[in-house]
Amino acid sequence: MCVGNTKRLLALAAKKENEADNPENIDVVNQARHTLEAVHLVKLGARASLVCQLTGLTKKVVSGLYLRLTGTSSPPGQVPFTDTWYLKCNRRLLHANLVWRLFQHLGKIKRTAAKVLIHVYEAYMGIVDKPLLNLTRAFFVPRLVRIKAWYEQTCDHCGMSYIGPIGNVGSTCPACIEYFNHRCRSCGAALEYRPTGRRKAVCSECHERQRRKKKRPTCGCVDG
Repeated sequence: MCVGNTKRLLALAAKKENEADNPENIDVVNQARHTLEAVHLVKLGARASLVCQLTGLTKKVVSGLYLRLTGTSSPPGQVPFTDTWYLKCNRRLLHANLVWRLFQHLGKIKRTAAKVLIHVYEAYMGIVDKPLLNLTRAFFVPRLVRIKAWYEQTCDHCGMSYIGPIGNVGSTCPACIEYFNHRCRSCGAALEYRPTGRRKAVCSECHERQRRKKKRPTCGCVDG
């Protein structure tokens, strides 16, 4: 869709908002809004199936928009249905939690589901340097909570709430996991970089202090 067509749709929507008393005009306004939302979603990387789901437009209409905007047909594929992809990397979990926070904030604004997703994803891209979640992955984050695959939990270290599957040991948010990958768990000092091998949990000084403490005698008894 060319820029001129987009401008005409915007002008039509603005004009018809002033004539909302007429049911026919309301339908025209809604159609224009859905079309503009579809254009925006496609530009952000949404597949045709997700655009249809969010806007209510027919597959034929969305496929035509996709072809005009990108020059190619929409790639096949559906919305994810498991959390496997997110769990392969802690930073993916961290980004998912950022997106969830944005959904919590922007979801309170009275907007269509498509508009909320657009606002969330644009805010997400503005915050991070390299987005790890595409639009479809971002859309699926709040659904993981709704289907009870992920739960809101409280981090044992920072006390902040986060979402994720129930862990077996303790409760540590993705942000604290990233922090402790580079900082001593005892004193907070920066850990020495190790390109290979197991990550250190404590710095050299804390490790030596713990080692000396273990070597101390447990009682003051003397043999003989």
